[in-house]
Amino acid sequence: MRRAILFFTSLLLSFLAGFAQQALSPLETSFAQYQSKKTASTFGLDWVPLGPMLNSARADVVQVDASHPGTMYVGFGSGGLWKTVNHGVSWNPIFEGQSSFSIGDVELAPSNPSIIYLGTGENLKKPRNFTLPGTGMYRSADAGKTWQHIGLEDSWAIAEIAIHPKDPNIVLVAVLGHLWSKNPNRGLFRTLNGGKSWQKVLYKDDMTGANDIVISPSNPLIMYATLWEVYPGISGKNSGVYRSSDGGKSWTACTKGLPSGPRLGRIGLAVSQSNPAKAYALMDNLNNARDEAAELYKTTDGGATWSKTHTGPFRIFPGIGWYFTDVYVNPKNDEEVFCLGVRLAHSMDGGKTFDFIGGKVTRMNPSLAQGLHLDQCELWINPQNPQHIAVGNDGGFYLSYDKGQSWMHYNNIPTGEFYDITIDQANYLIYGGTQDDATVFGPPTEINPAFPDPWKYLWIDPWDGGDGCVSQVDPSDGNIVYYSMQHGAAIRLDRRADTTHSIQPELPKNSKDTLNFNYITPYFISPHQGQTLYHGGNFIFKSQDRGDSWKVISPNLGLSVIPEKKSFAAGALVESRLSKGLLYAGTDKGAFWVSKNDGASWEEHSQGLANNYIRSICPSRFVKSRVYLAMTGLNYDDMHSYLYVSEDDGIGWKSIAAGLPEEPVNVVLEDPLQPNVLYAGTLRGVYVSLDRGNTWSVLGKNLPTAAVADLEIHEGSMDLIVATHGRGLYKLNLRALQALAAGTLPLDQDHLFEIPAARRPWHNSLGGEPDYRTVEKTPITFWLNEAKPITLSLRDATNKELWKMPLVGQKGFNQYRWDLVFSKQTSDYPYFVHYERFLRAGTYQMVLLDGERELRRPLVVVEGVSPYKVER
Repeated sequence: MRRAILFFTSLLLSFLAGFAQQALSPLETSFAQYQSKKTASTFGLDWVPLGPMLNSARADVVQVDASHPGTMYVGFGSGGLWKTVNHGVSWNPIFEGQSSFSIGDVELAPSNPSIIYLGTGENLKKPRNFTLPGTGMYRSADAGKTWQHIGLEDSWAIAEIAIHPKDPNIVLVAVLGHLWSKNPNRGLFRTLNGGKSWQKVLYKDDMTGANDIVISPSNPLIMYATLWEVYPGISGKNSGVYRSSDGGKSWTACTKGLPSGPRLGRIGLAVSQSNPAKAYALMDNLNNARDEAAELYKTTDGGATWSKTHTGPFRIFPGIGWYFTDVYVNPKNDEEVFCLGVRLAHSMDGGKTFDFIGGKVTRMNPSLAQGLHLDQCELWINPQNPQHIAVGNDGGFYLSYDKGQSWMHYNNIPTGEFYDITIDQANYLIYGGTQDDATVFGPPTEINPAFPDPWKYLWIDPWDGGDGCVSQVDPSDGNIVYYSMQHGAAIRLDRRADTTHSIQPELPKNSKDTLNFNYITPYFISPHQGQTLYHGGNFIFKSQDRGDSWKVISPNLGLSVIPEKKSFAAGALVESRLSKGLLYAGTDKGAFWVSKNDGASWEEHSQGLANNYIRSICPSRFVKSRVYLAMTGLNYDDMHSYLYVSEDDGIGWKSIAAGLPEEPVNVVLEDPLQPNVLYAGTLRGVYVSLDRGNTWSVLGKNLPTAAVADLEIHEGSMDLIVATHGRGLYKLNLRALQALAAGTLPLDQDHLFEIPAARRPWHNSLGGEPDYRTVEKTPITFWLNEAKPITLSLRDATNKELWKMPLVGQKGFNQYRWDLVFSKQTSDYPYFVHYERFLRAGTYQMVLLDGERELRRPLVVVEGVSPYKVER
């Protein structure tokens, strides 16, 4: 079987390479490896989606079919492309199963909105280990039902797509290219045949990518484009504006009246709907002071000359224009301009003066957020009705029919971009920090988008968001919760008293050293003493009073003895559960440090490790000197997998990445009961090893191919919780897998596992109707020694069959999750309502039949619980 899989992978890659016009992205290779391992996996357990939705996620792309305004598309940088055909009541992901999950840009053809072009690869240069590269361009001719890969395989980051207003086969694509390294396959590309072939039409060098491209709707021969020197920094002398008057064949630099210099950053463009000679350029001019970097320029002579539209400072993105810098023009009035920055700026006089659009916001899911979220990523304006606009920002997707006076926030899409999670083990609540959508907490129950989201904010900033990073819960008092924002800003919250206290450590005032914190700063509560905290920058800190006071317990860990490993700060920090004071720290360039005496002294054990970002360190629960380590090279354009184990506290390292796809590994976790079982979270999924990393298998079904940010286990239930960066949270129960690892499962026989108690939905006592918010699916888990058809049959006390479900089982683990509906009925009576009948409370028998024998397990059904609290 393994040889067949390898042969299939080789054939698939050869086929793809044969049609490629550029070098295949390494993500194509790893995707083929992932698909093969997924097909071969015997771990067919279900991942259960948990949400959340209320805090939404960063929406980079918004498109609406103006001819059918109930059809809308939203692209999330790390969460795929979603579509609604019922005005946002429900959404479906429509770019699943592709080699890339990240979205750079999406455009509907103006002449036929069923033709969609999609460019993969995020175009925000964020060094946080989750700016996901892509695998090129895709095209759909049926409104997203099917997709065809159409080239630009080595683009990695696609910033903008422009489609000819009348001919959907003519497309121009602005390619930023590799964000963290040089590469020649960047610049502006054009196709005249719908992506069958591409020509590079504008190129500067291997450090400068294309950022924007606009085509004049009234004269498609006139085009404007921008280049952005995106490597090694976020600005450079090669950034600039260009114009074409021959449909993109040739380009002329626009310089007169525009700024130049060594620190010119991202530039966005807009062109008048009616006048091809009138265009706007919004610039991140970092040659200016930080808070005066934003500048808007206008041309009325086709780019020959430009002039700045405003006389005073334009403060919409102080120093962070790489995130925004987009400009849009009202199709009916080319003096009305919208500029995207931290806020949504609006001008009625061609950019001379600006106000800011806010407006009243109504949300699909109630939340503590009140206004329009900050950090605007894209704007859509209805070409026929400019009052109808949509915006995507770090808070999600917003729609307005009165030009921003009021908005609907569609926070009913489960695309949370998590950085880190923790579990309140006593109360089984999950806490997690997300990209600019704060820290949330909620129950481990399956999400149902038809009903209000049960998740809540742990905190939210005054601008309706804020970056949530690491959370911790006091093991002796669940009301004491720690959360953090970027760069080490840790806070202690007393939920009972509703008070907060900043606990971010600082170096002593007489210190001459510089203190650095990575964006996601590691800190934790000691597993040996609940009031003791450790916090890691380039120096490690310890507190024994819940963060009220700190002491430095390390030298500068950024100063590795290996020059290539000189680092900014710690990326991971942990303490052994087996040995109090045994500390491990890993940096963003692969330096690994050990202290065996609670920080009194440190040793560097970095030999044998790659020079990448250490995100996860897992000390063994079974052997004191054993430690696992995962690192990612995503910040350095390194797509290889790095996963290690050491048996001697890091003196020697052994790679255990063989058998994993060649893609970044973000987290490693050891099973709490079985010393040979490991879990790894990668760029696309979760893997399990039963032999301590010698071999790996894809774990579970129904998990989107989103980047896994964190893994945690609730030890009371043995649920494994996975936090993805783009598709929220999922859970999978490990008890059956642990039985396999313990050797208590006979592999040559079929086996039906014990079924947990099933809870029927609560039925309204006034009308007797089921409350569908309380429906919980019951997992029926079984092992088959070979693939074959089976039937699940439910019997009552008299052995009468009440329900059955024929299934085709795979070899290995299988799982069917049942909602306890045992009959469905329809009727033509006008007041008929009892369409579905749920099992009543009681004890039943679940029987698995394979045609030769039967396996039985009791199924106990208990009464439902009302979602309402009764006040007495």
